[in-house]
Amino acid sequence: MAQPESSSHIPFPIPTYDHGEDEEPADYAPETHATPRFSHLLNSVLGSPYLTTADLPSDVDTAYAPSTTMLMGMDDSAAVGYDMDDMETVDGAFASVPRSLTVTRPTSPTPSFRTDTFSIVHWDPDAYSSLLPGNGDRTPRCSMAFMSSGRRTISGYPSYWNGRSSTPMPSPIKPSRSMNIGMSFIPKIWDALREGSPGKRIRRRPGIPSWREAAELDYHSDGSIDYASLDPLDGEEGELIDDEACFIDVRAITGMDIVSHLPLELALHLLTFLDLPSILACLRVSRNWNHLAYDNSIWRVLFSLREQDGWRVDLRRAPRGTMYPSLRMPPSMAPAPLELNWYHLYRNRQELERRWSNYPSAGLSADLSDDAPVEKELPRAYEPKVMRISGHSDSVYCLEFDSSRIVTGSRDRTIKVWSLKTGKCLATFAGHRGSVLCLKFDRDWDILDDESEDIHTGIRARKPRRGFMVSGSSDCTVVVWDLYAHPPVVPGGDSLITADVRKVLRAHGGGVLDLRIDERWIVSCSKDALIRVWDRNTLELHCTLNGHEGPVNAVGLQGNRVVSASGDGKMILWDVVSGQRMRTLEGHDRGLACIEFKDNLIVSGSNDCKIKVWDADTGVCLRTLTGHDYLVRALSFDPRSGRLVSGSYDKTVKVWDLHSGKMVREFRGCHASHIFDVKFDHCRIVSTSHDRKIVVLDFSEGLDTTLFV
Repeated sequence: MAQPESSSHIPFPIPTYDHGEDEEPADYAPETHATPRFSHLLNSVLGSPYLTTADLPSDVDTAYAPSTTMLMGMDDSAAVGYDMDDMETVDGAFASVPRSLTVTRPTSPTPSFRTDTFSIVHWDPDAYSSLLPGNGDRTPRCSMAFMSSGRRTISGYPSYWNGRSSTPMPSPIKPSRSMNIGMSFIPKIWDALREGSPGKRIRRRPGIPSWREAAELDYHSDGSIDYASLDPLDGEEGELIDDEACFIDVRAITGMDIVSHLPLELALHLLTFLDLPSILACLRVSRNWNHLAYDNSIWRVLFSLREQDGWRVDLRRAPRGTMYPSLRMPPSMAPAPLELNWYHLYRNRQELERRWSNYPSAGLSADLSDDAPVEKELPRAYEPKVMRISGHSDSVYCLEFDSSRIVTGSRDRTIKVWSLKTGKCLATFAGHRGSVLCLKFDRDWDILDDESEDIHTGIRARKPRRGFMVSGSSDCTVVVWDLYAHPPVVPGGDSLITADVRKVLRAHGGGVLDLRIDERWIVSCSKDALIRVWDRNTLELHCTLNGHEGPVNAVGLQGNRVVSASGDGKMILWDVVSGQRMRTLEGHDRGLACIEFKDNLIVSGSNDCKIKVWDADTGVCLRTLTGHDYLVRALSFDPRSGRLVSGSYDKTVKVWDLHSGKMVREFRGCHASHIFDVKFDHCRIVSTSHDRKIVVLDFSEGLDTTLFV
């Protein structure tokens, strides 16, 4: 409370007394000294709990004189000159305060804005000071503008609205425009509250006065109100009791569930426009939304949106009759897309991506010394399951694999077929007189099996499906093979693989170092610095590409374009149809050892330990990847997922982000010697080495990845 400027007003500590149940101060006589006390609180200082001297009667009995104990708490200078008769009673308590030391409440601050245009509070101290009793000190106060100097009614309205008065009493305060508006609304508000709560339209009880009748009720003679005689609150007249004060219209907040009122097909169609975070949020809205968000069609759309990231499925691999076993469909017929559980497919594919991207170098602290404090244990990266396959008697130079088998070529002059799941050797082919340096075959050629049914016995006989494979050797030949996958002896087991030599292509003057095939062409390169292109259907030589000065170690094929990498450090892009050179790419410091060509991107590995990414149309080097310590011998990349895997003579396998050029993961200890070849798919990395081993790193342990390609 601010102090007034008068020096005579000095704060005075007023002691309090703890009134117990069984004792009472001897000098306290409530029956004898009944004062209005708080009866004028509503008429003063806007209900402030602080009393002023104006609220106290001027005729003070001497029984309220301060006690000796209270005076002892004052210093000598403050206690001198006290007259017991010149005391002021505070709230009827036994402790009294001399008038000279009574603190008077200061004037409320006058607002800087104009209040007569919108407020019902008037701040005219001169007009209002005459309305309050005991305002001898002319203390300015504020109150409701319609308060009269007379009596006050229970309804809160002044007595000049009293029904008994035929003419309204003039108010000493000039009402503002907003005050008149507020006064016109007060009867309406009273009637609305009297009629009852919004949920109860009950007639008011007899005997309960209206706002006009309530104006007849006055205070008692001493100005107080007998609240005990008032009727209790029961909520029927508009009073807010119990939970009515917190009533909330739920429909007004949540609104209407529009999706639940739509036809099922339209609601599902709307959800197909949402992304994964939004669908996951819909699962938590309600049971109806959860049911819609779990629909198979929604997750099929979400999965299809990730096709640009390499998320693809092969419906031909789906088991027949899983959802509709009573239907007899031909084995070659793929199931309808919605027969698959797309939610589980999406979940397994997402977990597979997480296992690839969770690498241990993420979040490593720069300070790895022994004295550095350990804040928390770093999360460990997912470690793929490692399977090592042995069977070749010499170095394994090349490999290819699909969803069920691995095919490798070795220095021991043989080609072996292995089970991708178990590592068991399924077949061994011998057709070269030298080391098998490269090979290629059609992936998953046996997925669609031809079936015929015996009309007499009704037994279906499965015929083997023929595949295609080519291999190149140091004996300067290219061998074309016919592969056959026979039905497994045990249901669910591995198929028996056989092969026949269809033709031997003889045109190179040196060892065949690399091969590429597609539906139309067979491209081979050799130590004789030549690239030869063969027609796949006729197995006739189409053209010979000559332009390198050293052995051509690797080639890439994309449509009718071929790119070749040579030991002379150059790459040349060729047009197969015309046989002309389109562009020469140079940038490596030493000879090139491997190359890959997919979707207008060329990735090359060199003896300078670098990997470079090129744009095939412009010949511009997009980025350079460094990290290997020795010659980069093998490369494989997927342009959709942006994943690149490399193998080097430094005995490591590295995984790179093709778009950023950063190394994602590194695998050491897989091989004990130089790595010659490496391939990968969505869930595995397979590599071969001079140590005669085939190593499979499997990221899909515990996941169903049968349909993924």
